[in-house]
Amino acid sequence: MNNYLTYKYSNHQIIEFILIFILLLFPKIDLITVSKHFYQGIRIEDLIIFYIGISLYFSNSLEIHKKDFGYFFYIYFAVILISMIHGSLYFNQKWIIIPRYFEYIILLIYFNRNNPSVNSIFFVFRSYLLINLIFVILQLNDLIGEFSSLGYQIPDDGDNRPTGLTGGPWELSNCSAIIFFALLLDKEQSNLSKYTYSFIAIFLIFITLSRTIVLSLTFATILYFVLLYVSKKKFYFFLILLAAFTTFIILYFENIYSGFGDIYLELIPMFKNFIFHQQTPDLDFLDGRLWSIALRLIHWLIGYEEFLQNSFTIVFGSGYTLLYYESTLFRVLFGTGLFGLIFVIYAIRNIPLHILLLFLISGLTLDLLLSFKIFFTMLLYFYIEDKIKYDYRN
Repeated sequence: MNNYLTYKYSNHQIIEFILIFILLLFPKIDLITVSKHFYQGIRIEDLIIFYIGISLYFSNSLEIHKKDFGYFFYIYFAVILISMIHGSLYFNQKWIIIPRYFEYIILLIYFNRNNPSVNSIFFVFRSYLLINLIFVILQLNDLIGEFSSLGYQIPDDGDNRPTGLTGGPWELSNCSAIIFFALLLDKEQSNLSKYTYSFIAIFLIFITLSRTIVLSLTFATILYFVLLYVSKKKFYFFLILLAAFTTFIILYFENIYSGFGDIYLELIPMFKNFIFHQQTPDLDFLDGRLWSIALRLIHWLIGYEEFLQNSFTIVFGSGYTLLYYESTLFRVLFGTGLFGLIFVIYAIRNIPLHILLLFLISGLTLDLLLSFKIFFTMLLYFYIEDKIKYDYRN
């Protein structure tokens, strides 16, 4: 077996495969506890990235090139530092987020310098879906517990939402959604493989009961197939009209819908009060189905009020005063201000529209940049897309 592996793959490729496999699939298990004030300690992914960083350093491969895949993220990291330094004039900063972003940068440099095999990543993605499917089935039948930032939880001790080997149902569902679209890029797979793994990914998303991810996957999938048959110019024109009409309805005519009695229509005045008056709903008089959003509004209000501190915080942001923003959009807007938001909009202009829609919807209520598993899955997706485009051009 060892001779076969050595013959078919180089030792370098085998090491790359093992590193990617562990980084994506290994559960959140602390090897070293850092502090009782933080859930996360030193984990195996931290040690692996440290090893990668040391290897890059001694091989003189840490330099950054303008043509690098993920180059805009390097710039965004500089924007974050500027915003945090500026924000420290007014608020205490969560500087602990900097090591996490350093890890992301090391991973980006590693992928640019080593060019891991796309086929190996496809294999890791399929392994992710299969292994998590097995663990989810075991968890649904109370045969095994769950892994989270709090450690291993025995069966019946969690929230009854399966997590597989990830830290939470939101991570499992988000990673599965990204992998769902990533596997569509594999033109060499058979129809049986495509449908089988697509079904597994969709099952893992729905079984986690993550409504936002289900919604984002649904709209992104519809958009994916629409763009196969509709020109982009016509689609952009339709999208602008739809956005303008929706905004007009939300701002001025939400009372039209009051007769339908749909409890979720209460979200419209909730967000209007939050945006224009910095008011959050009273949970005592709120339907329980809206508590998830209401609690997020209460959490977001902290960052929103800091963002509105003065004209400088509005433009350059208040820095990272919160560790968890519960929203990628608000992490960018509140943390780096209008300047950071404009830069991000410019940086993502070439992202496929269906993937952009997936991240926009799921990122409304989930911090995609803080979760290592989600960010790493996104990195792998964009790396595959970039490599396929490069091979096509050549």
